[in-house]
Amino acid sequence: MGGTRTMSASRHNSNSIKATAGAGVSCKDTLKGDRCRPSRFQETPNFYPPSMFNNASNIDASHSAFSEVHRDQYNTISAVVQGNQTTHTIVHGNQIIHGVSSSLDTLHKATATSAAFDAAQRFPAPVCLPGTRVEILSRISDWLEETGDAHPICWLSGLAGSGKSAIAQSVAEKYAAQNRLAASFFFSRREMERSTTHHFFPTITSHIMTFVPSMKPAVVSALDEDFTLPTKILREQMLKLLLAPLRTLKTQFPSPVLIVVDSLDECDNERLVSEVISLIPQLIRGCPFPLRVLMTSRAEPYLRATFREPDLSVITYLLELHTFDAQEDIRLFLRNSFAVIHSQRQQIMCDVPSPWPSESELEILLKKASGLFIYATTAVNFVGSRRHDPLKQLRFVLANVEDSAFADLDSLYHDAISIPPDHDLTRLILGIIRYASSPLSIIGLTSLLRKLDVDPRLVIPDLSSVLLLSEDPHQPVRIYHASFRDFLSNPQRSKKYFVDGAIYHRLIAELCLELMLNHLKRDVCDLGEPYKLNSEVVDLSERCERSMGEAVRYACRYWAHHLSRVPHESRLNEPLIATLRTFTRSTTLLYWLEALSLLGTFSNVVAMLRDTIQWLRELPEPPADDMDVLSDAERLVLMFFDPISQSALHIYHTALPFTPQSTTLRKLSQRDSTEAIQVRIGLEDKWDACTRTISVGSSVSSVAFSADGRLIASASDEEGVQLWDAVIGTNIANFGPRHKTSCAVRFSLSGSYVAIACENGLVAVWEVLTAQVLIDNDECHNQPVTCLAFSDNGELLASASNDTHIQLWSVTAGRTMHRLDLHRGAVRSVVFSSDNRLLVSGSDDSTIIMWDVDSGHLVRKLEGHSASVTCVVLSKDNMLIASGSDDNSVRTWDVATGMCVCAYSKNHKKGIKSVRFTSDGKNVISICDEVIGYSKTSKRKSFQRIWSAFQFYLKATTRTLMLSTKSAPFVHSRFLEYVTATEGYSDPPTHFGFAERSPSFAFSYGSLIFYAPSLASSSSLLPAFHSFSHDATTVAVSPDGARICSGNAEGTLQIWDPALAMKSWNQLSTDLKTTMTSLTASPDGKFYLVKSLFELLLIDERGTTLKALDVGDIDMQRNEDTCGVFSPDSNAFVYWVSDFLSSPPSHSLRVHSSVTGRRIARFPGLNWIRCATFSANGALVACSHGSGLVSIWDVASGRNIYTITTGSSYVSCIAFSRDTSAIVCGTFDGAVQLWDVQTGQLRTELEGRDCEVTSIIFSPEYFHVVIGHTDGSIDLWSPSSPAATSHELTSDNCAPYDVEFLAFSRDGATVTCRSSDGSVSAWAIPPLVDSERDGATQEQACGLCRIIDASGSDESKSPHLVSWSDEGDVYDCLFRSEFLIRAGGWVFHGKKRILWLPAAFRPLTPTSFAAHRDKLMILNVSHRIMLVELGSAAVVLE
Repeated sequence: MGGTRTMSASRHNSNSIKATAGAGVSCKDTLKGDRCRPSRFQETPNFYPPSMFNNASNIDASHSAFSEVHRDQYNTISAVVQGNQTTHTIVHGNQIIHGVSSSLDTLHKATATSAAFDAAQRFPAPVCLPGTRVEILSRISDWLEETGDAHPICWLSGLAGSGKSAIAQSVAEKYAAQNRLAASFFFSRREMERSTTHHFFPTITSHIMTFVPSMKPAVVSALDEDFTLPTKILREQMLKLLLAPLRTLKTQFPSPVLIVVDSLDECDNERLVSEVISLIPQLIRGCPFPLRVLMTSRAEPYLRATFREPDLSVITYLLELHTFDAQEDIRLFLRNSFAVIHSQRQQIMCDVPSPWPSESELEILLKKASGLFIYATTAVNFVGSRRHDPLKQLRFVLANVEDSAFADLDSLYHDAISIPPDHDLTRLILGIIRYASSPLSIIGLTSLLRKLDVDPRLVIPDLSSVLLLSEDPHQPVRIYHASFRDFLSNPQRSKKYFVDGAIYHRLIAELCLELMLNHLKRDVCDLGEPYKLNSEVVDLSERCERSMGEAVRYACRYWAHHLSRVPHESRLNEPLIATLRTFTRSTTLLYWLEALSLLGTFSNVVAMLRDTIQWLRELPEPPADDMDVLSDAERLVLMFFDPISQSALHIYHTALPFTPQSTTLRKLSQRDSTEAIQVRIGLEDKWDACTRTISVGSSVSSVAFSADGRLIASASDEEGVQLWDAVIGTNIANFGPRHKTSCAVRFSLSGSYVAIACENGLVAVWEVLTAQVLIDNDECHNQPVTCLAFSDNGELLASASNDTHIQLWSVTAGRTMHRLDLHRGAVRSVVFSSDNRLLVSGSDDSTIIMWDVDSGHLVRKLEGHSASVTCVVLSKDNMLIASGSDDNSVRTWDVATGMCVCAYSKNHKKGIKSVRFTSDGKNVISICDEVIGYSKTSKRKSFQRIWSAFQFYLKATTRTLMLSTKSAPFVHSRFLEYVTATEGYSDPPTHFGFAERSPSFAFSYGSLIFYAPSLASSSSLLPAFHSFSHDATTVAVSPDGARICSGNAEGTLQIWDPALAMKSWNQLSTDLKTTMTSLTASPDGKFYLVKSLFELLLIDERGTTLKALDVGDIDMQRNEDTCGVFSPDSNAFVYWVSDFLSSPPSHSLRVHSSVTGRRIARFPGLNWIRCATFSANGALVACSHGSGLVSIWDVASGRNIYTITTGSSYVSCIAFSRDTSAIVCGTFDGAVQLWDVQTGQLRTELEGRDCEVTSIIFSPEYFHVVIGHTDGSIDLWSPSSPAATSHELTSDNCAPYDVEFLAFSRDGATVTCRSSDGSVSAWAIPPLVDSERDGATQEQACGLCRIIDASGSDESKSPHLVSWSDEGDVYDCLFRSEFLIRAGGWVFHGKKRILWLPAAFRPLTPTSFAAHRDKLMILNVSHRIMLVELGSAAVVLE
């Protein structure tokens, strides 16, 4: 029995699967390459295509868009964890095929490997000497072993240097030996990855996953579902990455297991470390086995406050280290340590009696230590230095007679670092070590300082008492204790050894830049071809280490960090600025971007570039040209973040070829733009205003910016509320709920909370930082919630509903307060006063009510509107209320008296959607779908129009040079077609957003985005056209007006920079003229027909316009079929237009030469042409027109051969047989007729379905006709068989969309179908019972998929589905090649990942992509034509 061979892994679920070779690779993993293609796939024979079904043996199944099934066969999968990879085994009868997923790579990259108790980077870690700290260690053991869960958390606090880390290390080692240590994390300010909470939960997850391996499948599953989990907010990480997998465990432990977390105070963010602590109780409660957590830190005030919180205080066991006498422990430590020194240095100490030092000397040392182990440790290290006489060293220590422990420690540090003779060199090296963002080894320090002709190897060994050193020169050099860092940074304490941060950050920044300039190059790791992802390079880490030394890797990561901390002192900064300018003006800038991608830290690049730009901007004389280059680099990174972060070499292979021509970066980097790929047509001259495009997953109903502008909240019905980074667009958190939202998502004014409400009456509020649910209530409203409003202090929330009620909520307490129910209609708008004392509401009952917030009582009811009050707003001084209504009027009201101050009733023709006071309170902005304007609050007749739809389109279109007298009547319709995709081209709604701290505002009109920095900037009543996207469903402006965010029904968020692409009216006119709507490619790929709003263009393969053709009246313009049809030999094309001057008005069919554009023939007098086609030899042309008529002409003579009357209302599609002897017609009624071309007689007819035939084709040998319908059904008709049989091609896997295109393989064994939604399916067509076809071999269906070898099975005797495409994938419109554009933007040729397309450059429709040989022609979503020539990259096609 033949097994099912699947081709894609993106459609499988728990019950069924349509995938194979890449099985186990989720849709997020499809970019990870060919991980296991069974060798038997390579044995599949090659066949000749009609289409893309060519050379299947070279195809990567993991990137295929197809999956194979035998009719309705379904398959299940099971996951098996093998090492760090998950293997999914798919069983198909007797076949077993494996696929591999590397989802854990993401987790490993987010793990701080140096934070573990046994990390090599921490060796040798401080540990308690046997016999010391007995009491405290015993108390910790008693706590861990206690029965019950009364105190699952232990907090050990103490002074700096009191030995907390040594205790934590000893506890971790003890319970690791007993196999009871689940995880550990040792924070440290000395290393960036250990000084932040970003890596905490990924690290804990990795450790527990190693401790309990059965947890790994659940972790892999979580990462497959969302590979960005390690980058989410802490609560999301804990819940989804750690706790959810833990809850799947069935493992039981007889005794509690332990997590050790050391040095909480070493974390760089007090609030985040407090959040980590607050999340631990939830982790403990949800863990299926008994869990204990030991945490240590200094007793900082914020930590004391956190542990005093009610949820923590009752479950925390407190241990304060100062309550345990350490004097005897220090004595024992000193005695044992000095004994070791005595025995090891016998050549010097042979005459010194033991014990040494004497008891009196030991007492002096104990007094100096004052209970601090760090003093004792430093003293031992200082005295025991192998490079010096221990007796002399001890005398140095004992000589200091200061009383305070602080002074003694300082004196000891002075003695320790005074050993090297060159004090300036010592200070230099200590300064580099002190201010390095991450510890460097001796080798790394030597490389970093080579320019200064300094060798740290001559100094560092003498500093072993204060530095943590290793025999291995590759191990990092660390400051032994944080107290020494504080000592070096304090001039009063360190005196001549004081290291000034400003000086050393400046020095390190310059050294880093020099290193990159001297060592970075293109393809620094010698990857060779750019077609692999970073994750597919098995030895990438080793390559990085070999190609980029430790110091170079450090420089790439941290140069901008050091630069941003350099004060702006012009004279001292001159060398640094000169080096920085050399860096920005050379290709090293690009090499640096490549290096960050290879190092896995590309997500930091935008912040680094912005820090650098900001530093340059604050110079006395900012270098504008360098800032321009860095701004270009930032835009390049934002636009091409996805491909560069995944594949480093695509900075040259994708990003540079698509970089706008006029940018400074492109001009500077011309020699590093790849010779392989060139954009011949469609490359923008400037950066587009859209800086980032984000896929949300479902239609976006609303968006909002946080108060600081750093976060964007989006709301959608299927995905709920999601948080996004407002700069790089990464997903931060997913809150839910997944219900249909009924009002806009809201941030509180502080940005601390976010709220949403739904049609089922649900009101939900979350704390942004922790993702904690504060309110989740669907009981207070029984109808859809219409609006939400936070009070200015963020403590209160008001929700209003169609049920006529308003509910006040206490946000912090998460409970209801007053219920306000005096309205008699749905409440449409609510707003708080700035002093939080007043609430104002507007309702469908035409009234406005002012409420007292404290009591919930009515203050005043305002009446005057004659229809629903849709919006209300208060002025900042709380003196005035503005209201808008469906009665088309705007009113202002005096808060004190309730009197109407002004009414503006003649300015709008539609209901008011929003009102807004200007910042000075003197004007009221009002918005409806057609007009935006403002009025003075004190004058009735003061309305000033800012924008109107009519004036805008009138001004825009009258500037369009394409407007001839003939086309003028259709301008409005063409404009509406341009700005909206709405059926019927009706006026689109207006969506708007205001900046909280800026006078700027933005709005959308269909697919157009408008922006005005202020009222004054909207000159001539019309704001400048900004840019365009898909039809917007929502718009928001950041509080400072620096960014715009729009969402659309396609499930896309777009972030815009309003300063980048303000377009003039002339540019808008040019955009209108060059807006393209459809694309048709010739079979040989040498010619294209492109339809614009006003004409049809014939373009050759070089992008040259050969001919511009008129497309007739507006009805013809709207009909995309008028784009035309090429002859099979590509020498001619046919299209049809309306003849304006004919009487009565009619249409004509026109045939033109593809080579010259010259007209060959014209066939006039036709009525309403539906479709046209050429015969195989190009000699005949046929078209359907009128009521069921089909006319056939001889092209050369212009003679009408026959006009067929089908009897149908109209013929929707026609096709010639290969030998031109017959023509088949599909009708609106569903019937299919076969006519003889020479006699004009009906040969046979297939009584079809009740739905329209949308596509039809003959097989090459004339044995079959395949028919596609509007309902997605496909019929196989055999008119040449004795019974003229038909067979329906059915499968549950095919979507019910119009079948718009069909293509046969050359031998007729396979037919490929494309539906209107873009999905592609391939069907095996069995041969007829015929001696000439007996034994014929089925041809390959597609170069991107493989069909089943069904010989000998029942399926070989009947048509069956062999493959289908993944959602969103786009193929060559004629199926001529193996090119494929994935939904995520990657362009493949077979298994080769060629390039990546930004969202704006991807195909507009499934038919908008033509690929032939080395050229890609795309009609993109920006309605522009783009011609990409692969050039030397075409070798991948061979």
